Amino acid sequence: MNKSSRATDLDEKLNTYLKIETLDFYIILEQHPPLAIVMLRTESGFIRIVYEGIDAVIELPVIGCDLPLVEIYASVEFTPDCVNEPDIEYEFS
Repeated sequence: MNKSSRATDLDEKLNTYLKIETLDFYIILEQHPPLAIVMLRTESGFIRIVYEGIDAVIELPVIGCDLPLVEIYASVEFTPDCVNEPDIEYEFS
């Protein structure tokens, strides 16, 4: 997500996607650092799970697979001057 779209991605788009009745999970990948936010549907609504660090592995039992962040970020070079925005507060329904 670039600086100009991050708030939209974590608020407006997220709320829209989470209203899809057949959606079991939604994954948001950060550009820097290696971090994934997984919104996972449970019986009581969506929960937010954060996977952080290049060695983290996203567990997706609903589709029977795991997704290592090292594979997602295989071609990304992390440098000291990478854009690193703070986590924003957001609501989802």
